[in-house]
Amino acid sequence: MGGRRLVSLLFSRAGVSNWICRRRMSTLSVSDGSSRSTKVLPWLMLPPAVEGGQVTHNFYSLGESRVLSIRGGGDGLKLGFNIDDTKFVGSSKGWLALLNKTNDDLLLTNPLSQRHLKLPPVPGPLNPDNIFGCVEGLITSFSPNEEEEENCRAMMIYGYELAFCCPGRSTEWTPIGSRLTNDGFNGSEVVRVYESFVYSAAQELFFCVTDNSDFEAWDLRDPHSPVMIPMNDLSADPEMYPVAYRSREELVMKYMCRRMRSLVVDEKSGQLFLVIRFVANNVDSNGSFVSPDLCYDESLPYKTIDFDVHKYDPESRAFMYMDHGSSLGGDDDGLALFIGTNHSFAISAKDYPEGFVKPDSIYFTDDLLRNDFDDDDELDYGGHDIGIFSYKDRSFSPCYYPSDAKSFRRISPSPMWYFRVFT
Repeated sequence: MGGRRLVSLLFSRAGVSNWICRRRMSTLSVSDGSSRSTKVLPWLMLPPAVEGGQVTHNFYSLGESRVLSIRGGGDGLKLGFNIDDTKFVGSSKGWLALLNKTNDDLLLTNPLSQRHLKLPPVPGPLNPDNIFGCVEGLITSFSPNEEEEENCRAMMIYGYELAFCCPGRSTEWTPIGSRLTNDGFNGSEVVRVYESFVYSAAQELFFCVTDNSDFEAWDLRDPHSPVMIPMNDLSADPEMYPVAYRSREELVMKYMCRRMRSLVVDEKSGQLFLVIRFVANNVDSNGSFVSPDLCYDESLPYKTIDFDVHKYDPESRAFMYMDHGSSLGGDDDGLALFIGTNHSFAISAKDYPEGFVKPDSIYFTDDLLRNDFDDDDELDYGGHDIGIFSYKDRSFSPCYYPSDAKSFRRISPSPMWYFRVFT
């Protein structure tokens, strides 16, 4: 079966009834891995506290509007290495991904069950010519509980390349994906930089996007024979991609920003979204542009100033721009999208008590500290770019931390979204 036809068939299985039937294969339960119905509760992970070598994880619960502290008994949350040498590189299915910067060990830890799962260590550069030898993100297909461990796959972006492993079973990471791509202009090859990935339990696929807007899907069910499903004929709305605009002023402003892409799957409906985030490199205390330069002035903060959302349409095989003012989920479903260093996810506001989350909104955390500033403690900013963006009226509101530029301060490690799953 051709790649194009296969992808079309996969996306045709996006109905809620099909999704429910297949949920037995994709349970997200942190506690026991059972197949009962689940509900995701998003928490904002705050910087942890350390006392006597023991880590206390702090979370801000959106539904309760309060901070929860989780400390393990005995050696429950003792990581075996200094938290100051730790880099948080992901949050996925109720687990945190940690990198020991002193020896490149990788660890999955569950702050609720207090379980640890050691992953294969970070290898040398998968591409010897790639100087970006660092982990940029890590997600899993399932919660690696004992019941799901056999089916669990972990994927990481390492040095802007892809690799995967089977947690609890693999002894090394397997590199996948193409390292070079056509630049689209003069036919020359350029380095392919993977920027975002997401797993769809309904489709049983990992979806990936590069900074050159190349899309692909990966079937890793057979770890000995990973299958890449080509999506190179997939397109985007030509008038609204890579930048959607309603005026020349908006176009110029967005092109002066750093553009960051995130893929998000709504498991309830099967919908796939491409979220483009626009980050102004330098803003003053009022949040206004200071310089159009694409380089940072370290004395000034950066700030997210806008978002565009595109939803995948299986009939046209294109990401179609969603106009501001429209409902993100369609049919007034009122989705809330959660993006950042975490495994991106979506929930429907109508499935929760009123006021639990804001419908048609994007909840975002800072994704630049992890990439650029994690090892420089002398900087005044980083980790601060956190908030809630209303897609309908294009307004920003704070989420635990202040969202006004004059109140920005460095937060390390950068907060990230963590979702707790109830059965």
